Amino acid sequence: MMVIYRYILFLLFILAALPLFSNKPHIINLHREDYKADNKNWSIGQDERGSMYFGNDIGLLEFDGIEWILNRIPNSLIARSVVVLSHNTIFTGSYEEFGRWDRDVSGKLVYTSLSDSLDKALFRNDDFWKIWIAKDCVYFQSFSSIYVYDYKTVERVPSEKGFLFLSKVREEFLVQQMLGPLFRLKGTHLTKIEGSEIFSGTDVRVILPYKDNQYIIGTTTKGIYLYDGVTFKEWNPALSGIMKSKELNCGILSSRGTYYFGTILDGMYEVDLTGEIIDHISTKNSLQNNTVLSLYEDNLNNVWVALDRGISYIQYIDNMSSFTDPTGNTGAVYGGVLWNDKLFIGTNQGVFYIPQAGLNKSVSLSDLKMIDGTQGQVWGFKVVEGKLYCCHNKGLKEIHENLTVSDAFAIGTGVYSISNARIKSVDLLILSTYQSIRIIDKKTNKIYRPGQISEPIINAELDHLGNVWLEHFNRGVYRCRLDEDLTGFRSFSYYGGNNNDELPYKLKLFKVGGRIVLLGNDSFYTYDDIVDKIIPNKNLNDCFNNVKDLRQIIPIKDELFWALTSNAIYKFSYDGYNASILENYNLGMNLSLVNAYENISILNDSLSLICLDNGFLLYNNQSVDRNYRNTKRVLLLPYLESLECINSDGVSEYKSLTEPVKISYNFNTITFSFSSENTYANSLSFQYMLEGVDLDWSAAQKVNNVTYARLPKGEYTFKVRTVDGLGNYSDITSFRFEVSSPWYSTIWAYFLYVALVIFLMYASWMLVLRRYRNLHLQKIRHRETKRLRTLAGELQQEVEQKSAEILTQTSFIIQKNELILKIKDIIDEFYSKNKTNTLLPLYQKINSLLNNNLNSEDDWKMFLIKFEEKHTGFFKKLKMLYPQLTNSDLRLCACLKLNLETKEIASLMNLSIRAVENSRYRLRKKLNLQPSQNLNEFFLKID
Repeated sequence: MMVIYRYILFLLFILAALPLFSNKPHIINLHREDYKADNKNWSIGQDERGSMYFGNDIGLLEFDGIEWILNRIPNSLIARSVVVLSHNTIFTGSYEEFGRWDRDVSGKLVYTSLSDSLDKALFRNDDFWKIWIAKDCVYFQSFSSIYVYDYKTVERVPSEKGFLFLSKVREEFLVQQMLGPLFRLKGTHLTKIEGSEIFSGTDVRVILPYKDNQYIIGTTTKGIYLYDGVTFKEWNPALSGIMKSKELNCGILSSRGTYYFGTILDGMYEVDLTGEIIDHISTKNSLQNNTVLSLYEDNLNNVWVALDRGISYIQYIDNMSSFTDPTGNTGAVYGGVLWNDKLFIGTNQGVFYIPQAGLNKSVSLSDLKMIDGTQGQVWGFKVVEGKLYCCHNKGLKEIHENLTVSDAFAIGTGVYSISNARIKSVDLLILSTYQSIRIIDKKTNKIYRPGQISEPIINAELDHLGNVWLEHFNRGVYRCRLDEDLTGFRSFSYYGGNNNDELPYKLKLFKVGGRIVLLGNDSFYTYDDIVDKIIPNKNLNDCFNNVKDLRQIIPIKDELFWALTSNAIYKFSYDGYNASILENYNLGMNLSLVNAYENISILNDSLSLICLDNGFLLYNNQSVDRNYRNTKRVLLLPYLESLECINSDGVSEYKSLTEPVKISYNFNTITFSFSSENTYANSLSFQYMLEGVDLDWSAAQKVNNVTYARLPKGEYTFKVRTVDGLGNYSDITSFRFEVSSPWYSTIWAYFLYVALVIFLMYASWMLVLRRYRNLHLQKIRHRETKRLRTLAGELQQEVEQKSAEILTQTSFIIQKNELILKIKDIIDEFYSKNKTNTLLPLYQKINSLLNNNLNSEDDWKMFLIKFEEKHTGFFKKLKMLYPQLTNSDLRLCACLKLNLETKEIASLMNLSIRAVENSRYRLRKKLNLQPSQNLNEFFLKID
């Protein structure tokens, strides 16, 4: 109640301070084609972190301000109802199904059915339309019954006629019996409310709290009632009539102290405590659909609208009212002015006006009327001595009190702006036109057209030294000195526009205390008349250090100014020495300044009109909270949602964020997901840094996760913070973790490396040793081979010597025997011719001697010795192979081995040739030789 009371006082303060207009909301339409957020959205919820949840046609939608996530219910059921217990637990109701979602370590919601254990015949073909959380239980309501879940078991509350919609008012639960009276539900017990039979035959769609413990009860066909605990009476007949015709469907009590009622046929109505309509939001003023299925006020007091097609977000911008035209009939607004109790706005289509009182209407822009004769591009207005001048592409127009239009002066070209000037006690008007400037003497209405510069000038200012500064339409600026007769320029200098002066190409100018300040490329510059040079303005540059994309500076009064970017506006003070931002407003979605022509028109000391491409905003300085000024905005800590670790194969695992973790080196690609409270509404961005990898904070980005790939081993600290458009930072959320060493860097791996090194050293030593051993053996072998070759040579010589000796011995024996035989033949011939008794003894003695020498066993022994020396083992091998051989056979074999001819064998063995032939024949038989085999070759093969 204190919150409601505070906002009621706040609303009364606004109405008292500014009767011109009430605070009108900014409507944002949300679409996500990929998740079909533009489908039917049945219910809305929000957790303590500001994330939004929507019951959608295809499941539970989750929105953290940056990313949409679709959580599908089994069988792709519709999520009819949603209620949020916490960031980690959400309940949903569907067709023949209700259950809970719990967030796992990955940050994803996992569904658990609570109705699977129940008899589904009790709610066959039934949807669960409402879910409410009590102190110790959760209620799931369908048209046939209510189920109570105490976080352990589920119990059914039966009813013969069924239920319509269960409502929670304060800590009390009320429900209508289908087309019948109202009941109070406590635990599992229903108690009928006396007198509520008046709702029989209609549907009670809305039950809301009212002051003094009263209730507002809204029906579809009988209007809206007040219930004081005893009686029921109609609340506001006019409002009831509208709700009957539009079919009331849902409602909420806002923290502003007003009620929002959603209808089936005509959008949403905002009403005050008396039932008077404050605002009507429908497709006529930006709502994307007129069928409102659910309403929800978030923790920033803005309203989410679940529609039959899509989601709308109704945002109340501080100190501003939004007047937008979704149809685009009025065009883009370039300027505005308050004059004669009317608000005039200039657009690219002409001049429109509306009475001041008309701004209090719910659909104000529908009353805008165009002034005939102003069709075309309007650049702005100027009230001079009570006259209203319009800067037009067809010249300078004067709008009269009767709303007629005439050409003010014969300008002959389009006019961008008008500024007052006083040169040598003469009051002048300087007109910035499509062709340089025009100077008008207010007293004589004479028009001067300075030459030299015939380019489009969009703005002109006179500084404290009497210099006239001209802002070119598309590039730099001129600093000029006028002639005494105002017909030309005595001198002029040009700055910017690729003038090789290191200044930005395009410059905007404004005046602070008589001095000119320039803006270009988000930097401020000042003309230093002492050194006659443009220099940076340190004070303003420091003030706007964190603001990017600055487009225009608009003086308000004295030392107050507006600064405009493409989607935000800043109110700041600057006295030439000190600069500070007082207020800032992010326009968000669906509101945008006119690109390249951003402007704010100062209506009076407290009102400013902010020009939009589809309407305008009215800013009220009187309603600004004084505590807001000069107060640094405090941003809440961001949350870490999950830590995902991924290996090279794409397999992922999630780590708990409750304590520092150690991550396996195989999973060293990590992704942090994070969020912050009310990211979307506050237009927050994130900055992050990983100590050990990043040297500084990242640029501010609208992201909710960051990935670091293939981190080396070590300890890290991940930091994340939120930042707004002014560069205000939240405190830092940190998380420490460690990437473990790879297997090849562990202590066991080092032991293995040591063992492997030892093994390699040992193996190398053995290889070296073996090599040297081999070299040594090679040397030995070489030396031995050399020795053996020498020995072989000696042996060969010995063999050859033996062979020679055998041949010599054999030749000797053969020659000796042949000689003896010849001698014997001679003696025999001599004796036969001279036979005498005296010669007989001599003959016998000589013959005996010859025979003895012819068959000398000593010769054979010597022959065999020589033969055995050369052919060692020959006889032994023959005897082993052919034991039947006799000594005579062996002698013949030895002769055949020496390849002696038959005649030589006969001489050697003292046999006849015939006898030798016979011996050869007998030997062949003993050796079992084939007739084709050569006997000599046989013995040559035997070693």
